[in-house]
Amino acid sequence: MMKNRFVYILIFFHMALALPLAFLLNIWSDEASTLYTTGSGFRAALQNAAADEKQAPAYFLILSLWRLIDGSIFFARLFSIICGAAAIMLFAGLARKLFEQRPAHLVTAFFALHPILLWASLEIRLYSLVVLLTIVLTKLYFDSFLNDLTGERTTANKKIWFATASIFAIYTNYYLVFVLAGFFLALIVLRKWREARAFFFVMAAVGAALVPIAFTVASQVTANAAGSAVERDLISGVRQIWHHVVNFWMPGDILSDPEPSVFSVLRLWLLRMFVAVLAVLAVKNRRQISTRTLATAAIAATVGLGLLTAYFILGPSYIEIRHAAVLFVPLIIFTASLIADLARETGERTVKITSVAAGLIILATFSYSLITMYPNGAKRGDWERVAVFISQHETAGQPVVVLSAYDALALPYYYRGLNGVLPDERFFDFQPGVDFGSPESFRREIDYVFSEIPPKSDEIWLVIGEEWFVTQARVPLENFVKTNYTIEIEKEFYKEKVYLLKKKP
Repeated sequence: MMKNRFVYILIFFHMALALPLAFLLNIWSDEASTLYTTGSGFRAALQNAAADEKQAPAYFLILSLWRLIDGSIFFARLFSIICGAAAIMLFAGLARKLFEQRPAHLVTAFFALHPILLWASLEIRLYSLVVLLTIVLTKLYFDSFLNDLTGERTTANKKIWFATASIFAIYTNYYLVFVLAGFFLALIVLRKWREARAFFFVMAAVGAALVPIAFTVASQVTANAAGSAVERDLISGVRQIWHHVVNFWMPGDILSDPEPSVFSVLRLWLLRMFVAVLAVLAVKNRRQISTRTLATAAIAATVGLGLLTAYFILGPSYIEIRHAAVLFVPLIIFTASLIADLARETGERTVKITSVAAGLIILATFSYSLITMYPNGAKRGDWERVAVFISQHETAGQPVVVLSAYDALALPYYYRGLNGVLPDERFFDFQPGVDFGSPESFRREIDYVFSEIPPKSDEIWLVIGEEWFVTQARVPLENFVKTNYTIEIEKEFYKEKVYLLKKKP
């Protein structure tokens, strides 16, 4: 009962933070995309997931049914919040199987209160479900193939449940295949040949179940890869993944990468010291490293390599921190397992002092991350305030033009003014033709969007996202505006700028 009470308290804290924010925060473009994809029923969601989202369909199909109950933004977010709460409950059960009581409680608290989990719970996107599925897969994997670490009895039914969960996971997010690959590598590292053979046959059955979407997956990967012409190199890819690892271990500015602050510099040096000390202790006490740690290290490393592979195939925009959600759980479990191994032979007094110091540092980083996650209480775009501002200053005959076309999905959920929002179609058609952010990268999109403006419109509202004013993509846009318009009003919001433009005579 005490164990469950501890978990319920953690879930309460998570929900107490998530529910008010789910009601108050505006949606951003990706969430608007989800609402667009799932707003016209099950069949449309299946078609849109494949053609527009270019992602696995399961989450979108589930959400299309979920939204039949209530189509509101809050209710759409509620699904992710429920997934987050379920993830805490299942993570606690997994931790109790893998660790003794004290480390199990500590790692569960770390996971439950982590800003990344809160962020995932507030997204009308699949990331909270991905975290939940990672835990489900890990629990079923240990029970089915590494049951000597959990004390469970392996049965055929458990392997069937694992295979079923694996199929559903890949139909939800293709990157979860990296976790499954990590499971197989862990068995090889531990030289569990019989279990590895059984795992291989289970995965063969899973592969057969994926045949219906094989062609779709191949075409989606090809389309996404063709849309990114950004140059890749090993150092940049590793650095990007390392940035995510840093935020999983010691979160800071999760949703942005601003100029280094005193906090971020201090956090980075603390983390370097932590990694160095952990590495030295691991080498010195390598005989204390458990098979649990070796297994979880293999899983986490494989997921990291999978993300690096995605970087080279698809480009850096496909391994942002939201895509790295598949690494979140394996990395936490591996780190907790390694620390638990090294703490076994450490004096009780040293463990207590170290735990208190680590707890204070974690509390500081979690607090900082939560405070800075949503500046001014808004997600990127700040669409609700943008809509209010335009409505307060507009007159009829001033169409609202949004760049990028993809961002035009979000504004109509808040704007109910006198004018139409453009573009009103082809939201998913444009990707940078050359290096992202270069002067030529969005020229096709600029030409299309401005061609949608009615010729007789002497004034327009122009709303542009961050990539249009912090990269060289602004050059052709600025030239076009200077040639054809004068700026009457200019206002900056969170990662968005709004202009009222008047056509030159």
